[in-house]
Amino acid sequence: MGRASESALLLDTARAIWPDAVRIDLTRAMRADPGQRLYAVLPHVRSPHWLLPTDAPSTAVALGAGESRGLTSAGRRLLALAHTSGLTRLVPVPRLRVEPGEAESLITVLEGVVGRETGIAIRIGNWTHARSFVVRVLDRRGTTVAFGKVGIDAHGRAAVHAESAALERVSRFGLQEVVLPGLLHQGSWHGLEMLLVSPLVAPARSSSGVGMPLTAMAELAHADSPRVDRLADSRWMDSVRQRVGEVDDAGRRSRLGASLHTLEARAGDVSLPLGCWHGDWTAWNMAWDGGRVLLWDWEHFAEDVPVGFDQIHYLAQQLRVESGVGRAEEQAWQAQAAALLSGEIGLGRAQADAVAVAYLLEVNLRFVLDRQATPASATERSGWGLDLLARATEALPVP
Repeated sequence: MGRASESALLLDTARAIWPDAVRIDLTRAMRADPGQRLYAVLPHVRSPHWLLPTDAPSTAVALGAGESRGLTSAGRRLLALAHTSGLTRLVPVPRLRVEPGEAESLITVLEGVVGRETGIAIRIGNWTHARSFVVRVLDRRGTTVAFGKVGIDAHGRAAVHAESAALERVSRFGLQEVVLPGLLHQGSWHGLEMLLVSPLVAPARSSSGVGMPLTAMAELAHADSPRVDRLADSRWMDSVRQRVGEVDDAGRRSRLGASLHTLEARAGDVSLPLGCWHGDWTAWNMAWDGGRVLLWDWEHFAEDVPVGFDQIHYLAQQLRVESGVGRAEEQAWQAQAAALLSGEIGLGRAQADAVAVAYLLEVNLRFVLDRQATPASATERSGWGLDLLARATEALPVP
C-alpha cells in the first residue's frame, strides 16, 4: 500500500476512536494547542503500528518485544528510549493531532472502565487487512492495567465478540494448566465492538516451561464434553461447509470446496477424538508461569474440532518462524506432525492424515476470509497454503 493509503487508514482509525472530534490530522507541530493532544506515530507514518500519546512517556512499555514484531530489538529499544525521554515530543516528525469534541471518545470510555488516570497506547496492526485495533492501558508508572481489542468492521466486530464469548465459556472449565485473561468489559460503542481484559503477567524469568506445552494443550482439548465421532459428523465440519460458501473469490472458493469434498469423501467416515482448541496457540500468544501456561488471543477458539489442531498449529508456526516457508519446511512439518499426532495423541495413520488435512483446510479458509474485502484479498498464503492443502488432500487414500 502507498503512503497516502496508509495515512488514510490511520486517520480513519482515529475517527473511529474520536468520532466527535473537532480536528484530526497529521502534523509536524511539536506542541499541542489547548484542548488538543498529540500522538507519536511509531515506528513511522509510512508503516504506522503504534499511536503513543506524547505526554505519557510511560506508554513506551507498549513497544516491548512481544508487542512489536517486525522491529529489531535495537529498534524497539531506540523507539522506547526516545518516547520515554520525551524525544518524540522534540523531533519534528509527523504526529497525529486530535482535538476531541464534547462527546465521549473511546479513550474516555476506557478510562471510565479502569477507573484511574491512565495512558492508552493504541496498536493499529497490519494495515493491509486491518479490521480491529488493540489498546494497552497503562498507569503513570508504566504498569499495564488492561488490554483491549476494538472491532472496526463487521469481520472485526465478529472476532471481538467471538473472543469475549470464548473467554466467558472457557473460564467455566476450571482449567489448572492454562490461565486465561479475566474479562473486564465487553460491549458495543458507536458501532464498534469492545473487549477489555486483565493483563497476564509472567515472571521475569521462568525456567519451568520449555518447548510445546503439550500437557496444557491436552487439558484444553478434553476440558468439556470431548467425544469420538466421524469427522463428517463434527460441528467443525458443519462450520467449514458454511464458511467455504462465504468465500467471495470464485477461484479460491472452488479450490477450498474441492479439498473439502475430497476430505469428506475419503476421510469423512474416520472416527476422531473431538474437543476444544485455542485456535492460534503459538509461542508469542503465551508465556510460562512456573508449570502453568498464560494464554491470550482467544478469538479463534472452537469446540468439537479434531484433537491435535493446537499441537500441529504450534509446530507449523514454529517452523515458519525458525526455518522458513518453503517446500522443505512443509515436508518437515508433515513428517513431524504425523509423529506428533501418532505419538502424543495416539492416532492411527488414517486418523493422523485426516487431522493434518483438516487443519490445513481450516487455516487456509481462515486466511482467505480474514483478508476478504480488504487490500490484501489477493494475497497468497506463504507456506502451508492452498498448494500444500491440495497435495495433502489428494494423498489421502481412496476408501
